[in-house]
Amino acid sequence: MNKNDSLEQVVSGGYCSGCGACAYQNKTKMRLNTHGEYQPEIPDGDAAIQAQMGEAVTSCPFLRPDLNEDVLGKEHFGSDAVHDPYIGYHLSTFGAYVKQDGYRASGTSGGMGTWIGSELLRRGMIDGVIHAKAVDPNDEGGAFFKYEISRTEGAIRAGAKTRYHVLEMSQVMVEVRERPGRYLFIGVPCFCKAVRRLQKIDPVINERIAYVVSLVCGHYKSVNWTRSLAWGAGVHPNDLAAFQYRTKGADIPARAYVFRATVKDGSVVQKDSAELVGGKFNAGAMMLNACDYCDDVVGETADLTIGDAWLPKFDVNQGGTNLLIVRNSEIGRLLSEARDADCIHLEAISSKEATDSQSGGFRQRREGLSYRLLKAQNEGRWAPEKRIEPGSIPLSGARRRIYDERLRCASLSRDAFKRALDKNDYGYYVIIMEKAFKRLRAIEIRSSFFRILKGRLERILQKIKLRLHKL
Repeated sequence: MNKNDSLEQVVSGGYCSGCGACAYQNKTKMRLNTHGEYQPEIPDGDAAIQAQMGEAVTSCPFLRPDLNEDVLGKEHFGSDAVHDPYIGYHLSTFGAYVKQDGYRASGTSGGMGTWIGSELLRRGMIDGVIHAKAVDPNDEGGAFFKYEISRTEGAIRAGAKTRYHVLEMSQVMVEVRERPGRYLFIGVPCFCKAVRRLQKIDPVINERIAYVVSLVCGHYKSVNWTRSLAWGAGVHPNDLAAFQYRTKGADIPARAYVFRATVKDGSVVQKDSAELVGGKFNAGAMMLNACDYCDDVVGETADLTIGDAWLPKFDVNQGGTNLLIVRNSEIGRLLSEARDADCIHLEAISSKEATDSQSGGFRQRREGLSYRLLKAQNEGRWAPEKRIEPGSIPLSGARRRIYDERLRCASLSRDAFKRALDKNDYGYYVIIMEKAFKRLRAIEIRSSFFRILKGRLERILQKIKLRLHKL
């Protein structure tokens, strides 16, 4: 096997998102490393093991470019859907929220992620939902969430809200293989891509994963990011029992990331993550390096994509509004029937609006990726082959500085927090990173001042219109 096409190269180069598809295929384990990131155990040895590793290459979302998102999307949806260069194959796009049974209030945004699993189960279309559930970090090597299968509506609803936290699927896929049924899988884009690839090489997984739902992904965070937020709010990592990343309230804007950290003594600390060093999600603190080499923002291989509809006309609604990208006609009919029954609100939006709602992610994964691939090429480093060609998108010096600084901050924060843990000194992380994140933000504002100003003015105008409408 060519070294440049191996799992070893993916892991050693820092391109592994820790999805666990290869570990399932190889019957090995995934482990959290000292930076709070999942990595596979990669066996070496005899030819039989190496042959097995060859099959695992097919499941890895950062290898086999002949099975990229365009290819897999066309295979699953191309006969009915139209293709868009940003959101992939799709049938329809919506702004949406759930109107029934408190799903919206208990969800991160519009409640659609939890509702779709419950509705598929209610209709008998699935037997369970594979999604992230809270666990005791003492039982999971420090992880606060893991993939589990929920088989009742109550269990599904207990898994509501977004998790900005690494996961791995190898254990739950073993359960899928051992227990017959039809399942909905919910994950970030690279995980959905890995599931689609597993379906190509594993007939049992192909039969039992009935639907795949992707969450829109800005990037993936290590366990250490969660620890850093808690520590910044006064909760030592050793005392952290549970974590909720986004909280709703009458005085909390839809765009705010207000978290709740539960201490082992049962007390709860609530704080806006933006007030903490590295707490602003887009600053990229403790982002996995793999995320800088991904070109799929919206899960182009999934039957349905769910995210936040970050558009000015929806921002004024503090209850939260989901972005939906529908690719599966069965899911489309289900949504239409639920709208007609007044269970959900659906507002059709254009594919451009869907793209605009995630504009920052697409800049990072298109022009930013083009630049990072060119840097890797110029430095003689191996990088995964993507749909974006190295250096194919011209960039100004200002934009290049932004992407350089983001790379630096992500890498620096990863090491600085690990050292802070070793020293048992949160202040060390603050000293190292506070100036770095301020520098990054200053560069971003100088480069994007007018775009940022335009977005804020649009949101202000929408709020004024809403107030006038209520008069």
